[in-house]
Formats: sequence, C-alpha cells, structure tokens
Amino acid sequence: MASVKAVNITNLDATPIVKTDSETNGGKIRVSYDNYEASSLASGSDITIGRIPANATIMDVVLKCDALGGSSTLAVGDSGDADRYLAAVGTWNAAGQTQSMLGGSTAANTAMTGLGYRTTAETDIIITTGGATISGSIHCWVMYTVE
Repeated sequence: MASVKAVNITNLDATPIVKTDSETNGGKIRVSYDNYEASSLASGSDITIGRIPANATIMDVVLKCDALGGSSTLAVGDSGDADRYLAAVGTWNAAGQTQSMLGGSTAANTAMTGLGYRTTAETDIIITTGGATISGSIHCWVMYTVE
C-alpha cells in the first residue's frame, strides 16, 4: 500500500509553494484538475488528487483513465467517506474510460452522497485503488463553487 500525491498537490505542499495555473483551479464554477501516472501501484493504495477549500459545494467529479489493468477499480472520496463521490467501479481495462457524478459513466456508479456535498473544512480528494495493481494515467476534475 502506498500514499502518493499528484502533481498539483506536490506543488501546493512544496516549500515555497509552487502556484497552480488558473486554468486548473479557478472560475465561477471552480475546477480542481490533477493527474497521476501510476506505475505498478498496489491495490489498496490512495492517491491524493485534489484539495477543495472549506465551504465549497461539490458539483461534479470526473475521472478519465488509461487502461489501468484488468480487475482494477477506483473509488473517489475524502477522509470522511472513501467513495463519497464515485463508488469503486471497474474494470479499468480500456483506454479512455470516463466516470462522472453527473454525466454517467462507462461503468455503474452508485455514489450519491457527494452530489451537492458541502465541505466544512479544507478537504483532500482521494482516489483509492482496488482489485489489482495499476499502471497508467489517471486524470481527475472536481467542479465546485465557493460563494
């Protein structure tokens, strides 16, 4: 099992902080985008892929991935609920598969607790791997409002 950080989270945690571009984090509906390149990442690992501010309302979470490997699953949640935004679904064995809270997916998605969820504190978005070791690109967009 491993705990890893995606590109923008690594930059945010650097000293000094490396700022992200507004195209990956900003707007009326704000967007947090990040990606992670998995290389033989063990089942049961977690990837911190986004950080959402306090009092944000989650509008959508979208995953788009390479073929990660047969029997692999991904769930998207936070420290309070591992599949709050997207339930553990798979198999991610075809390149270009997409899942979205609002737009549906190429696999069944039963996570409903994240729709319109309002954070009470700064919240990390976490992808949890399951089923098998994975390799490939994982892209994640979190759309939210803070008004």
